[in-house]
Amino acid sequence: MGPAPASAFFSADLLKIRNSVETVGRLSDNLIRFGPLRLGLDGVLSWIPGVGELYSAAAAAFILVQGVRARVPLSTLLVCAVLMASRTLISAVPLAGPAVADLFLAHRISARLVVKAIDAMLPTGEVPAPAPRTGWRKTLQFGL
Repeated sequence: MGPAPASAFFSADLLKIRNSVETVGRLSDNLIRFGPLRLGLDGVLSWIPGVGELYSAAAAAFILVQGVRARVPLSTLLVCAVLMASRTLISAVPLAGPAVADLFLAHRISARLVVKAIDAMLPTGEVPAPAPRTGWRKTLQFGL
């Protein structure tokens, strides 16, 4: 079963959902980059017992609920749910969990899957172009 046609929704609503999911994915796993490594709120908060799991679960629920609202295919939502649930469980392991979780960008990957599914539903001319890297984000990116 493919994605629902864009006529079932207002394109403006789909764009708002798309942008909010993209923002949560970026904030969770992609605020600062050190060469090939990325760090976001999820990685920082995972070092605080309980807080990291709470944030991770809330961000995962947000991405999934927005995906349901946009009528993203169930198979995509299931993949996202498994990725983000495993990320949340990994971070609960003392000491090693947060270190591994910092490298496992489940929210970013899941957000990209949901955004890609939403883009497939939008009319061709309405899919936003990727934003150029400028301003403070470019300043915080070290390395490559």
